Amino acid sequence: MTTRRKGPHRRRLLWWTAGGLAALLTAAVLVFLLSSPEVDLLLEVAPKEIPAGWVSTEEPAAEEVTADPTAVAPGPAIPYASSGRLALLGNGKPFGEEVYELRIDESGATLVSSGRFWFKVILATVHVTFEQTLEAESDLRPVMYVAQFHAPFGLDRSIRASVLDDRMTVERSGGTEEFQIDPARAFPLGTFSTYVLLPRLFALRHEDGLVSLDVLVFGGPPSQASRPAGERLPTMTLERTGTARLRAGSVLLDVDGYVVLSDLGRSELYARGDEFLALRAGTEDESLWVYRSDFFPNGLEVADDAVGP
Repeated sequence: MTTRRKGPHRRRLLWWTAGGLAALLTAAVLVFLLSSPEVDLLLEVAPKEIPAGWVSTEEPAAEEVTADPTAVAPGPAIPYASSGRLALLGNGKPFGEEVYELRIDESGATLVSSGRFWFKVILATVHVTFEQTLEAESDLRPVMYVAQFHAPFGLDRSIRASVLDDRMTVERSGGTEEFQIDPARAFPLGTFSTYVLLPRLFALRHEDGLVSLDVLVFGGPPSQASRPAGERLPTMTLERTGTARLRAGSVLLDVDGYVVLSDLGRSELYARGDEFLALRAGTEDESLWVYRSDFFPNGLEVADDAVGP
């Protein structure tokens, strides 16, 4: 009787089969561990009609597009309330959403938001959810910032910052730090909803169409709480550029245009009075686009060069 030896092709097939099974098992474990179900956001924001006063009736002349950037209505209204839903897109693809409520009266200002980010890891989609609260004086000088981020593998993190006079105390899992700030210049930059404060900050503080702010970065890497001792806070400038034009389907909108310059780069912000509408950053190859999906459920773009989702 002759014993048939296993040839190299059969041994390779066994290895490939075993490796394939191992890969499938690994992928299944990753999907189980990493994927997280979508979680309902804490706030409900209903769809809104676009106000008739925002809609343009004719193409603007060149001089109208570059209108006086300092032409801002003085004395923002108090009380003021707004709510919205933000769609977040990177390179034209959705990666998150956030809902917020902003209330301002004589006693102070409160911004509350919740949201989620998602991204692919191997075969799984990882969801990170968050909630944040920002409290400030009625002139938007910061008083307190609190945020919680919920992620798989126990990678949750939280942060709490409070201001007393000109001192800010920041508490997080890595410890506590206290440092000096100028409350009249400080701007807590958390998740994307904190950008909705910028149009009102501009109306309150601009000089000749420009506002300069000290940035406290809480919603993105790295935070300023871990900066080297004695290093100055990064700055952000907000400059009014005049009237801009957005397009929502077949509707053209005349809006207020701003340029935001910071260590994070150059961004363009669009608003109508105090009402934030959109933020655009990055390049044609790597773009970020944030817009109000409660007003524009089918998307929004910049009309002059049609850059958008």
